[in-house]
Amino acid sequence: MSKRVIGVWNEWGRLRECFIGNEDWTVEPDYIPALVWLSEEGKKAVRERAGQVTKEIFPEISARLQKALDTIAKVLSENGVKVHRILPMEYPEEKDYLSGIQKGNMLFGGADFLRVIGTTVILLNSFRMPFRRKQVWVVRKALEPLLKDSNATYISTPPPSPHYREDDLYLENGDIMIDGHNIYVGMSGNSTSKAGVEWLKQLLGDEYRIHIIRLNPNLFHLDWILTLNRPGLLTYCPEALVDGLPDPLTKWDKIEIRLDEVAGANNLSIDEETILMADHFPGIADEYRKRGMKVLTVPLKETMEYGSGARCLTGVLRRDP
Repeated sequence: MSKRVIGVWNEWGRLRECFIGNEDWTVEPDYIPALVWLSEEGKKAVRERAGQVTKEIFPEISARLQKALDTIAKVLSENGVKVHRILPMEYPEEKDYLSGIQKGNMLFGGADFLRVIGTTVILLNSFRMPFRRKQVWVVRKALEPLLKDSNATYISTPPPSPHYREDDLYLENGDIMIDGHNIYVGMSGNSTSKAGVEWLKQLLGDEYRIHIIRLNPNLFHLDWILTLNRPGLLTYCPEALVDGLPDPLTKWDKIEIRLDEVAGANNLSIDEETILMADHFPGIADEYRKRGMKVLTVPLKETMEYGSGARCLTGVLRRDP
């Protein structure tokens, strides 16, 4: 009997299988400094509404969030991708996990459900923001049945202490880009930490080379301002990088975005010729079309206000090499 195939070696191989979340019991989070990237309006909202259920206080926003998630799942399915959905939380203990440290809940940022590197599946349980750590329970329930009788090695990041420390181990998939044996990891100070990078280095060993990309400290994840779209083509914001691009990427063709194009690089390659992105960046879409790519657009402005573009929303389980 052949084993189920799982694996990811880059950001653009034909996407075969993924996870998309749901707007299930989203709860507005407490404000902590790691949310510095929010707009002033967003900061005000979380300070005033922390701990309140989104669909109760903002029913129209909740409905648009769910519609965006359903739309991206539908578009991916129509383009030959097998899509799995995360189911609702079952137990009050899961909903209340770490709520005494930071209130909040969000189950639609699919990229941070897991990270697959080669055939190693990393369950992500190491978020800097405590409210995001509760998602591990529903992700495990959906993910682990798919790993049975597969070729994958399954591992989890160590959970950070409930007592917040700057030097704890934080590792988030929004900060990780893969190009074969080159791994690029973003560090803004608001998500992945130095200890998280060191853990990843130890896990992967000498076969991989990790390049740290330092980001401006008022930003969030690397994939907001840099993505690898296909071999030799990337999208990035030069102003957001403290030290510029690492050497292996300097000669790539580059689509440049501005700092005010929030999450404008957060786009998902379905294959080398097809890319999925938010519909409110027509200028960026035109740059892909100029390079011969087919551009699929979906309304994602609402999810981006919660920190999730097309790449963020998609937990990639399998791509062609």
